[in-house]
Amino acid sequence: MADRRILGVPVPVALFFLGMMLPTSVGVSLGGLRMSAYRIVLLAMFLPMLLRLLSGRNVKPNIFDALVLGHCTLALVSLINWGGLQQGIESGGIYFVEFAGAWLMGRVYIRSYADFRAFAHAFVITVVAMVSFTLPEALTSVHILHDGLAAISGGAPAPFIEQRMGLERTFGPFDHPILYGVFSAAAFSMAWYVVAEKRLTNLPGMAQVLGVGLATFLSASGGPYLVLMMQGFVAAWERLFRGIQGRWLMLLGLFVLVYLGIDLFSNRTPFHVFVTYFTFSTQSAYNRILLFEFGTAEVARHPLLGIGLGEWERPVWMSDSMDNFWLLIAMRYGLPAWAMLVGLVLGMVVANARRQGLPEAWKRARHAWAFTLFGIAVAAATVHLWNALFVLFLFLIGAGAWLSDAPLPERRKGIGAAPLLHCRATRPRAPVARLF
Repeated sequence: MADRRILGVPVPVALFFLGMMLPTSVGVSLGGLRMSAYRIVLLAMFLPMLLRLLSGRNVKPNIFDALVLGHCTLALVSLINWGGLQQGIESGGIYFVEFAGAWLMGRVYIRSYADFRAFAHAFVITVVAMVSFTLPEALTSVHILHDGLAAISGGAPAPFIEQRMGLERTFGPFDHPILYGVFSAAAFSMAWYVVAEKRLTNLPGMAQVLGVGLATFLSASGGPYLVLMMQGFVAAWERLFRGIQGRWLMLLGLFVLVYLGIDLFSNRTPFHVFVTYFTFSTQSAYNRILLFEFGTAEVARHPLLGIGLGEWERPVWMSDSMDNFWLLIAMRYGLPAWAMLVGLVLGMVVANARRQGLPEAWKRARHAWAFTLFGIAVAAATVHLWNALFVLFLFLIGAGAWLSDAPLPERRKGIGAAPLLHCRATRPRAPVARLF
């Protein structure tokens, strides 16, 4: 099954994505554990993927795999510390399968530019095709995909959520408009860099870029809009300054200057300003500010192992919903586990950025991968990544691992643009991954 493909995508990846696009009601319950469709796929493939990694045949283990396993182990210890051995192993075990399993799905099965390109095309086509259901949903308030699939599986219909901008907030097949929106927005860089190949004259590709934008808009959610805006911003930066060496250090410097400027000249912290201007309502912004204040206080009280799934101290009138993925990781599993996740993302971005001599198509794939992660990572400060969105994020991180160690294609000697031939069996010039 691992070597068979659907539209160029390995069958396990296709099944995994199909599972993500089903409501959580489509699944089974095993001893109190909710086994949604994507969890069943990850559980079935976990050991084969892990053995494939450890065997070193098609993919060599490196420090990033150690960070993933280290994070999952610390999370498991945190949950055992919170709920005891049995409950901790149950909750920690499924977290291990989701986190490490989704990472392995991308790490093991996306191993070349051809794999990445096939996945990007399938991802974008899926998002654009769903618009045929979600556009009528936004106009009629009938949740076609979610309620239709839930009715088949005996699940509950979509909960009532107030309209925004005169439109019904669309669920698609997901459990919440934010999930649908971020899933759609995550395909933007894939559409622009891989499908349209950065060419405005590529009309079929640009139609899919616009389709991804429309799908994101229909969610009517601030988090997905932020994912899209961040990707669009760095894509515009890359296009404007593509001939300038050190353009990404310039961008980092710009972010630092903006942060310092807000901190110096505003009576609010940069985080307060960021949340205020990137949420739909004042009430929503105020709630996120309170969550940040009480959440960071909880992290300070439990810095090593966090509080697991336990209650965190807050006013009785505050909801327990934590709309900040990064803060929730630190609060639940402790700062060491949080640092491993942050180190995984940043380390892989740096490792892939330092790879030299990539063909132009590979560079576009690198931009698509890095900009997608950037958009989601920034938005994750204002939304929580849960269920399908959580495993999507981990899969996308793993799906870029090939960029740092896949053999470079040889070029035919001669004049002009040479076509790509076979891949060298030699090791990549700099084993960057070992440096992090």
